[in-house]
Amino acid sequence: MKLLRSCLEFGRRIAGATFAAAVLLLCGPLLGTLFERYEPDPLPPAQEPHARVDVTLQRGDTLLAVLTHHGLQRSLAHGLIERIAPFVNPRKLRPGDNFQIIVDPRDKSVQGMEVVLEDNLLRVKSTSEGWSAERREIPSVRESAVKRGSITDSLYENGIKAGLTAQQILDLAGVFEYEIDFFSDFQPGDSFATVVEETRYADGRRTPGRILAAELEVNSRPVSAFYFVPRGQRGAYYDEQGHSLRRAFLRAPLSYARISSTFTGARRHPIFRTVRPHRAIDYAAPTGTPVVAIGRGRVEFAGWRAGYGNLVEIRHSNDFISRYGHFSRIGQGIRRGSQVDAGDVIGYVGQTGHATGPHLHFEFLKRDQKINFLALDLPKIERLKGADFERFVESRNQQLATLRNGGSDTAMGMNEATSRAGF
Repeated sequence: MKLLRSCLEFGRRIAGATFAAAVLLLCGPLLGTLFERYEPDPLPPAQEPHARVDVTLQRGDTLLAVLTHHGLQRSLAHGLIERIAPFVNPRKLRPGDNFQIIVDPRDKSVQGMEVVLEDNLLRVKSTSEGWSAERREIPSVRESAVKRGSITDSLYENGIKAGLTAQQILDLAGVFEYEIDFFSDFQPGDSFATVVEETRYADGRRTPGRILAAELEVNSRPVSAFYFVPRGQRGAYYDEQGHSLRRAFLRAPLSYARISSTFTGARRHPIFRTVRPHRAIDYAAPTGTPVVAIGRGRVEFAGWRAGYGNLVEIRHSNDFISRYGHFSRIGQGIRRGSQVDAGDVIGYVGQTGHATGPHLHFEFLKRDQKINFLALDLPKIERLKGADFERFVESRNQQLATLRNGGSDTAMGMNEATSRAGF
């Protein structure tokens, strides 16, 4: 630095541009050396972000095969799989399952993988100490939306057109299974409206949830249902007055094409050609159609009985008995003494015994006397009371406003997980 100051002082003392130029020539090498010494280190090149490769498992694929196909050494692939094993069984990955492989864009080397497990993101990444794995909750918001339509073809076809999923249509049938026979009760022009729950995740996925409320017009008769969770109990569906929609018995033991013979005191028998009482209901349906128990009870008989063919007889509470005849085969595990619940499959439609075509012969008895099941008005088995009923009324009114105004209730709740971040 002393030498530099001397050069500058020498330049100031000597007048004229010529001498000034000479000074610069004289001191130039020194100045160059000085600035070279103090030049900052160059910035490191910007690191390229890792790339994600979407993978959908095909038939015959394994996770090991996919990883090695993308260039990961077999030993490293085994190590990665070991890291995810505590969270998901690799052997249970199936065709159609999706995940992402993380690669370095410079050399295409595998740096990890990400897989969505419902509302969690499982991430495995390469570190200096090997593979590390972490699972994070994916932020989500629960929303609700109204889906409505009219019956022109069938509930299934018109429900799909309205935006319901196949599972939601099945759920809707389950909600009203004690009130409506979805196979035969609906008529062209009937309508439906539902409030359905949906979960929207931060990664863009949407998953449909349960039905929160529904209002149907069935053969000009309005029926409605509202999901509600009483304190200390499981959630269930209730009508507008707070009565549980669950009854002692289902409306029908199967989905059928038509009722081929009703309960009557005089019918010409199709085989014996004589007029005799028909104290039963015949449901015409294809061979193999599943038949379910209409209510909870104990199997009194399961086997062959003349005329009935393969028969199942179930004793219910309050001295009720239900009989199901002409089965092509009896359901697995259905034997004398078996306990069954409403909706359990007990057999399959056939034409064994005295039958001219495939159908279910169904009888319903009260204290051993055959009665007309279709004319039976069975009471609902539960009603909300007290504080539960007050909370239900508030919830019901909100859902009714949503159903009838066509609005939606968004952002019903968000989890507190961190957002999905890259490597």
